Amino acid sequence: MRPYAALAFLVSTLGFSAAAFDCKKAQVAGFEYDLSPLSHDIYVVHNQTTHPTITSTKYAINPCAPLQTEPDAVPKIDRCPDNAWVCRSVTNYKEDRPRVTEVGAVAGAAKNDQPTLQATTSGSDKPKEFLWKMAGAQVDGAKWATDIKFICNANAKNDDLPKLVNFHDGLLELEWAVPAACALGGDNGGDKEKTPKDDNNNEQDKESGGFFSTVFTLLVSGFVLYFVLGVMYRYLVVRTSGMDLIPNRAFWQEFPYLCADFGQHVWDSVSGRRRGGYSVV
Repeated sequence: MRPYAALAFLVSTLGFSAAAFDCKKAQVAGFEYDLSPLSHDIYVVHNQTTHPTITSTKYAINPCAPLQTEPDAVPKIDRCPDNAWVCRSVTNYKEDRPRVTEVGAVAGAAKNDQPTLQATTSGSDKPKEFLWKMAGAQVDGAKWATDIKFICNANAKNDDLPKLVNFHDGLLELEWAVPAACALGGDNGGDKEKTPKDDNNNEQDKESGGFFSTVFTLLVSGFVLYFVLGVMYRYLVVRTSGMDLIPNRAFWQEFPYLCADFGQHVWDSVSGRRRGGYSVV
């Protein structure tokens, strides 16, 4: 049975690898994400003045599929490689005359290359951040790769561009805070910013809660102080003992009956059952 089990596992693994990456139903730590609003070519450009020229580095990014083929007007040597999901091109401008000096795939090299999604999660919490990782081409002995940190931000727009963090030793690092990076289904916790109205309501709740808490604390403290001082007075001054140590003992013995009478009076007043006359003693 072992050879058959190993064969079945190999077939399932190959089948999983060959399956197309579904951006609309991306799975991260058991949660589903819809990245399809980002399924188009996106460009991030960084310009640097290098007198007497300007060096422009452009990153073409599509987190859901390989980049679209560039038009025939672009020389083939200046185009992004086929099957690239993220492409880096460097153009040097001098007196408005462009010259492409570098083009390479930072993510995606072969036809079946696909990204992997990784997240660190605790228990059943939905990841607020996850990594989109994909290897690229081999350039000068170094393996290029792309790491995109997706951040859940329900207040942003899916049209917002990713932030270029770093490109060093062939590793491109980006941060992308968009609603598409929020898990589907239910509230995503602290993604939405609080409005001034929410803050005012919270402050009012805290103030009202603090007032009643203070009054209750004062009442309890006053009762305890009254009881302790009363017992001390009756023990040291009046020289009593036992139940007679209770201050105003007669009142506290009658207190339950007074409460019962008061409750009955209120109930009769509310229910309309109160009537005049004498009560039988």
